[in-house]
Amino acid sequence: MITTKTGDNGWTGYGGKKVRKDNPIIEAIGILDELQAVLSIINYQLRITNFRKIIVDIQKIMSGKKTEVNLDVEIKRLEEKVKPVNKFIIFSNKKAIYLNWARTVTRRAERRAMALKDKKALEYLNRLSKFIYLKARETEEK
Repeated sequence: MITTKTGDNGWTGYGGKKVRKDNPIIEAIGILDELQAVLSIINYQLRITNFRKIIVDIQKIMSGKKTEVNLDVEIKRLEEKVKPVNKFIIFSNKKAIYLNWARTVTRRAERRAMALKDKKALEYLNRLSKFIYLKARETEEK
């Protein structure tokens, strides 16, 4: 059954208990869900390498499982590739604009994920926002 109507009064199930929908953990899971949807749009529209694996990792964070994608190597590669900047960037190409949107959603997810009290998830989201930012810069410079 899909329609249970148990959430009609602002409550939902989490961890075998009923919790309010404005609970910080439910908010964190909600923004992670939004993030994976944004990344799915970008993956569909732009076909960016590794985004499918990243989407799976976001789903793992939502369900309390460990992530598998190590972004550090790719971050280092991108840092060496893009030109240094010391100002805000206004992206002008479609791919970079989409990526910048994903970066801002990732940053919001990172802030909300504090409620999960999962150090690895926070580290992953922090790296992910940096990776997406550098990917946007790389795309903008092409």
